[in-house]
Amino acid sequence: MAGATATDYAWLSEKWTDGVGAPYLCINFVRDLSPVDALRRIKVTPGTVGQFSVAAYAAQGGTVLADTGWATKYVSNVAEPLSLGTAVATVFANVEDSDFTFKVNERLITTFGLYSYRYREGDDPDRLLADVRDLGLYDDGDGYPNAPIASALALASRATGVHLSRAHYARPALTGSTDHLQGAW
Repeated sequence: MAGATATDYAWLSEKWTDGVGAPYLCINFVRDLSPVDALRRIKVTPGTVGQFSVAAYAAQGGTVLADTGWATKYVSNVAEPLSLGTAVATVFANVEDSDFTFKVNERLITTFGLYSYRYREGDDPDRLLADVRDLGLYDDGDGYPNAPIASALALASRATGVHLSRAHYARPALTGSTDHLQGAW
């Protein structure tokens, strides 16, 4: 969704808080993969139960993975398979840290903290600069961005072309345990 805005994803940002408004999320937008294929790539079996899990939502243009154990952020052998032949954008946020990562075909294009774009890294770190500026994530030293998590979710949508609507999110998701991945990092 080329024109996604922070307003389009404010609802998703709010859904992934700890009950007192602090963020607690790891969301991956994966272009052109079905939920079954996305889970297969990260070796998660739908229907398994564990302490940590990932839910795969069918979305326009691909799949959105919502991870309760953050395995899809921290396990490098998970992120690369998700991007093989396609693209994945990850938004991670908790009370201690927050970042955005965009990979295409196993290549890190850009990664940056949601409050520190100026310290971005990657093979093409400014590829999304126009969208970063448009969404208010650009760090120009004048203060923190407004609604950085919702803006980063919109950036993930723009970067991958995947759009998760409330209707997509309301449908049943494929869910499986990521407990076996937790020890990998």
